[in-house]
Amino acid sequence: MENARKFLPLIIGGVVAIVVFFISRKVSKSSGNNQERSEILEKAREAKLAKSILKKSENEEGTSDIG
Repeated sequence: MENARKFLPLIIGGVVAIVVFFISRKVSKSSGNNQERSEILEKAREAKLAKSILKKSENEEGTSDIG
């Protein structure tokens, strides 16, 4: 019984360390996914902006051809 009490803090500490390890691993995976998603959204915004600029320049060229 005394041996169990002697090693109880080590056992509890080990279990807590394992739980913290898995939680931190899950959080880092989630953060990686969020970063990938934000990069994709940023590229999409850039593409939309480029398309908008191209359309605007085409409209200006069309207007200057007519006038």
